[in-house]
Amino acid sequence: MRYLLAVDDPPEMLVFRPTETVVELPAPDRATEAAVRRSLGRRRPLRDPGADAVDRLDLLAEALTPELTALVVLWLGGTRRASRDTRIGYADDLLLWADWARTELGRERFGLDVQRGEVTMWLTCQQDAGAAASSISRRLSALSSLYRYAAGWGVPAVCPISDDDHRPKFHRGRRATSARVLDADQIEALLAAAGDVRDALIVGLLYTGALRVSELCGADDVDRHDEGRRTWLVVTRKGGNAVRVPLETTVAELLDLYRATRPVWNGAGPAPLIADAAGDRLDRHDVTRVLRRLARAAGIPRPQTIGPHSLRATAITDQKRRGHNAEDLQELSGHADVRTVMIYIDDDGRRERVAALTDDLGRVMTAVPRHLKSPGVS
Repeated sequence: MRYLLAVDDPPEMLVFRPTETVVELPAPDRATEAAVRRSLGRRRPLRDPGADAVDRLDLLAEALTPELTALVVLWLGGTRRASRDTRIGYADDLLLWADWARTELGRERFGLDVQRGEVTMWLTCQQDAGAAASSISRRLSALSSLYRYAAGWGVPAVCPISDDDHRPKFHRGRRATSARVLDADQIEALLAAAGDVRDALIVGLLYTGALRVSELCGADDVDRHDEGRRTWLVVTRKGGNAVRVPLETTVAELLDLYRATRPVWNGAGPAPLIADAAGDRLDRHDVTRVLRRLARAAGIPRPQTIGPHSLRATAITDQKRRGHNAEDLQELSGHADVRTVMIYIDDDGRRERVAALTDDLGRVMTAVPRHLKSPGVS
């Protein structure tokens, strides 16, 4: 493991100098850094997608100033960011900010010195590139969260993000940029196209469990449990809560077959539930590539629009169409708010049903006098 702060012992205090004011912060200890490193996992560099996966924390250390890197370790190690998915999302968004600053502003290392006008430039670049309003909002939120954390330590860095100038307005219901929803026949086609047990297992877990990709990638081998005739998988939901989800019988059988042939794990800590060919933990990019490869093999139109969230949205939509209520779908999907479930439901018959409700309410309209409906008729 490569430590960010020192080869031997980390310093007791970290000097942070974004301005002339000197602010001393406690340096993250080795245990915190190791925990954040494990949580963030690995990914391929932004500018070299064909390269081998690298620890995200090492990518951050190369992209950020040393002082900000250490602050980010403390930030991501906090209990408010306990969810692995949240930590990975924040880390990836920071890498995007740093890449933009290097490309557009010529800054080798990213620090807390972004100006308000520069955020406006960034926003224009994002919009010109066709980034979704939801993605822009999330990336702004990541940076503003880091600025708030720094301010909590007394770092005199003013957040350059303005709610008036920079926050995009967007509708949070289903929209054109929402995950693509398939039908059950297309899910079957994905399974039929699988060339090995692992690929079929990925599709089965995501679909029958309506899992988030972070829940799938973050699961360890020790999270699988047998109880009676049912196999369960412990997954970590958003917010860091661990819950047990039931595994469908065939999916459980595929998991047993996969575990018998899974590459040997030589890393620290428990082995991942699903690994790549080298034995490393899968990330969401790996899963996306698997699904799009299967979609192409299955002949599904526009395979490039299919991702892990498509299977989750498809599962929720399928069960809604089959008559299950929103509360049960909330339990299946693990959403804290039942209203959020409706965002994932792409129900082709919804407009027709609403129209039918309107027609039914319209039964009172028979009371309208006939001559009003047909002027000139006595």
